[in-house]
Amino acid sequence: MMLPWLQAAMQQFGQRLAAGRQPHAVLLAGPAGLGKLQLAREMAAALLCLHAGSASPSNSNHSLACGQCRSCHLFKGGAHPDFRYLSFIPKEKSEEMRTVIIVDQIRELISSMQLTNGLSPRKVALIYPAEAMNRNAANALLKTLEEPAGELVVLLVAHDASRLPATIRSRCQAIYLRAPAPSVALDWLQQTAAADRPTAELALQAAAGSPLQAADLIKQGRVNEFGLLLDNLQVISRDAEAVAPAFEQLFKLDPLELWHWLALASAEKLRMTLAAGPVAEKRGTVAPASSKDLRRYADLYRLANRNRRLLSTAVRKDLLLRDWLLQWSLPTSS
Repeated sequence: MMLPWLQAAMQQFGQRLAAGRQPHAVLLAGPAGLGKLQLAREMAAALLCLHAGSASPSNSNHSLACGQCRSCHLFKGGAHPDFRYLSFIPKEKSEEMRTVIIVDQIRELISSMQLTNGLSPRKVALIYPAEAMNRNAANALLKTLEEPAGELVVLLVAHDASRLPATIRSRCQAIYLRAPAPSVALDWLQQTAAADRPTAELALQAAAGSPLQAADLIKQGRVNEFGLLLDNLQVISRDAEAVAPAFEQLFKLDPLELWHWLALASAEKLRMTLAAGPVAEKRGTVAPASSKDLRRYADLYRLANRNRRLLSTAVRKDLLLRDWLLQWSLPTSS
């Protein structure tokens, strides 16, 4: 079923498709956890469908593909001859996956896309995550985007479109997706993940507004871990002596998730500090937030992100966390 916050983008895409204004390249960009890959696959199904747009308007899936033709059945089964999905592949003579998309993959993709259509009126290539293409791969794709062959449509899905070369972005019809309104996300979480409102709110906060990531946290039973982190940060902000017991609890959490959440907590404190200044100044009752506090929370945010990157190194992870918590426990200027 189409996610509710993606329906408007799919409808816009359908209108262009029906009007014959479908470009040769579409860039779907936005934060992780919004369902961009699902949307891209729905678009691919519609582009390949032999009767696109014939689905009943009452269809709750909001799909443009008919779902009944041979093309739709082959696409659903992962065997469509005119569709190629390109992502990470294993390294040579290894089971370890690459972290970049290499030029050989793009060249093979282009070669397959130059063959005669096997069934559908057009060919579709889906690249995910597009920003993972290395320079040579991006340059190879650029040549195809500059001189597209026949009815080829390339769907690029990116979490961070700024990492794509400007020359590629300029040749795509860009669709930028944003996190849905909290009310929409919370309603969806309560229905889909069978969560009560407080749990859904905490999960959405832990996922930085991403409904799909929030749903995963709920299903994994890990929302309480984020609650534990917030509770400990609140305690040590009032009592520096609580750093030691807080460290013992937080050091047990998944390191990547831990530092991501600490960065989120820092960003929220920074936002609240920034907002408190103008409000307090306007009321004339409380002194504006000091620049010292702003710098501290900004530094904590940068440190959390830096420490997350250091997890793959030999640096002492326990010392990083102790130092960060000590800095959080420092008194504010207000």
